[in-house]
Amino acid sequence: MNLTSEHRANRPAGSRLDREPAEGAASSTAPGRTDAGESRKALAARIRQEHQRGSGKKGLGVKALVAGLVIAACAALVWFQLLSSERSADNVAVPQHATDSYGFVLTAENTDADSTAAEASLVPVVLYEDFLCASCGFFHEQADTLLSSQVADGTISLEYRPFAFLASASGDEYSQRAANAAVCVADLAGVPAFVTMHDLLFEHQPAPGATGPNDAELTAFAETAGAADAASCITERTFDGWVAQALNAAVNAGVSSTPTVWVDGVPIVKSTDGRESMPGPEELQFMIEKATG
Repeated sequence: MNLTSEHRANRPAGSRLDREPAEGAASSTAPGRTDAGESRKALAARIRQEHQRGSGKKGLGVKALVAGLVIAACAALVWFQLLSSERSADNVAVPQHATDSYGFVLTAENTDADSTAAEASLVPVVLYEDFLCASCGFFHEQADTLLSSQVADGTISLEYRPFAFLASASGDEYSQRAANAAVCVADLAGVPAFVTMHDLLFEHQPAPGATGPNDAELTAFAETAGAADAASCITERTFDGWVAQALNAAVNAGVSSTPTVWVDGVPIVKSTDGRESMPGPEELQFMIEKATG
């Protein structure tokens, strides 16, 4: 979903944007669906062979994602600008366990530690998401098994960066409320709890334009994730200002769509017949293998 999605929140079914996830599904195979006896090395070799047959000289379509039109960037920042008019940088609440890049890092070693403790030797994977973005929900379904296993075996660090830009895609500001609720959990209970909340939010993701879970429901999700005292943080939207700053920082870094995935500092896309779409497990596996040498 790109930055102009706000202006197409009520687009008719069957549009190109609606069809992109399905195309990714058709060409991607989650690790859980591979043959049980297939080793990681064999999987990597198969991915390379299939890639070489399917994409010729274009490679995996790995390239820097440009920010897009200035108008689109401005549209995504409307909410940030409005919020900034009411709050200054000096009084924005900053959550515990957050990185300076407005993210929360999960590693195999930090289940009880701050996200800033990520080891430099790990391949850094960065994920920008909006909890209202349907493509993000689809990406989560397809790639979570791979990414979780790569974290668990000590291959990657996984940094989640909120990109709450769908300000007008629901009538109850769900994009911002959900992001704030997830950050509340991170602040109160740490990064693993944030990841649990992240997963719950995608499991209960509303359709674009629909009303999302209310504050009481978000509070219940937070309690399930391990943050029993999140009610006031969620209802008062304590971290709205920080979430808005995260959006601004991401746009300044060149992010223009969700989900956006960086592997070892390189934005990853899938290229099929010259058309770019979000990456699937195979593209991620290939690039992680490449980064590890």
